Amino acid sequence: MRIHVEIVSVEARHVARSMWGNFWQQQKGVRGPSPMNEFPRRGEGWSWYTWPQGVVVVRVTLADGTTGLGYSEDGIGAATLMVNAHLGRIATGLDATSTEQIWEQMYRSSIVYGRKGAAIEAMSAIDIAIWDAVGKSLGRPVYELLGGPSGKTVRAYASKVQPDDDLREVRRMARDYAERGYTGVKANFPYGPADGRTGLLANLRYIEAIRDELDDHIDLMSDAYMGWDRPFATAMLRGLAGLGLRWVEEPLIPDDVSGHAMLRDLGLVPIATGEHEFTRHGFQHLLDAGAADVLQPDVHRVGGITELRRVCQMASGSGIEVIPHVYSAATLHVVLSQPNCGWIEHLTNPSYWGADQRVDSLFHGEPEVLAGSPALPTAPGVGLTVNAAAMPELADWQE
Repeated sequence: MRIHVEIVSVEARHVARSMWGNFWQQQKGVRGPSPMNEFPRRGEGWSWYTWPQGVVVVRVTLADGTTGLGYSEDGIGAATLMVNAHLGRIATGLDATSTEQIWEQMYRSSIVYGRKGAAIEAMSAIDIAIWDAVGKSLGRPVYELLGGPSGKTVRAYASKVQPDDDLREVRRMARDYAERGYTGVKANFPYGPADGRTGLLANLRYIEAIRDELDDHIDLMSDAYMGWDRPFATAMLRGLAGLGLRWVEEPLIPDDVSGHAMLRDLGLVPIATGEHEFTRHGFQHLLDAGAADVLQPDVHRVGGITELRRVCQMASGSGIEVIPHVYSAATLHVVLSQPNCGWIEHLTNPSYWGADQRVDSLFHGEPEVLAGSPALPTAPGVGLTVNAAAMPELADWQE
């Protein structure tokens, strides 16, 4: 039964905390390639991690009093400004169930400053909040409104094994994930082009050690995090061929679409990319170029639940698997409903983080991952509520 419930307000607040929990702080001290590796480092850790931590949280209120929450990354506060100054006004007054129309109006009205980046992240937060509100108004989880569940068992892969000079420690991390029931494990590469042949060989020894530690039924994924160039990536893929990798992720910067297609055409190791791509238009470019075996859209970047579903359906028509970036409740609802989504990434609380390094989640209600599979959400909407202990700025939004 269709409802018609008007959106009466869209509010956004900026919270100066990372949506990634401890992950941000941890990555500053971890060796590994990044888009900034070709430049001299300034200070400790990756120069890639220099912008402020932050998240935009959006609350949508419907005419029947129902509220919905959505969020996305927003370090410098640009997305928050866009919601409050413009995009929220576009959505206000529209029928909340008309998600396609709302999305298109926000996108077209922001073309002059949007199309990618912070504007689409702002739209993502609004879109997720609208789906949350509609689900609550109907008393149903969002995945049911999306056509699911598909009936399949969704598996979560552990992200990730971190580089370490001591391969015994690397093996320990991989073994820890396997013992916790994960049937997929992802490892970040330690080295990139600046490290030359020495780094290339060290990367191979690192992957070989992890593969040797894992049972045959456990998939091993790998991530270069946009830090390689074409020659280094080509040499790495030749060395990795035969090691049974599920994929190599983001070997090049996202905009080198033809480079990803060239690496895929080598037929050595499957190529995954897309976590830094925006909207179905960006993913159409990847599909047209034949640039990926696996697409990895992020619901908090790509344009929210509405656009992530579109990307999944586009990819399905091309026989391409979609394994979204990052674990979140909104991501899980889409994955549950789409037949070509069998995995979900899980940024874990891994064994290399001490208990004193962990922080509270920003929201309550995120489904647990047990024995390598996420729990089926049962709450209406997306299912999240504000954790006021972690975000006291939003204590008045706590339900």
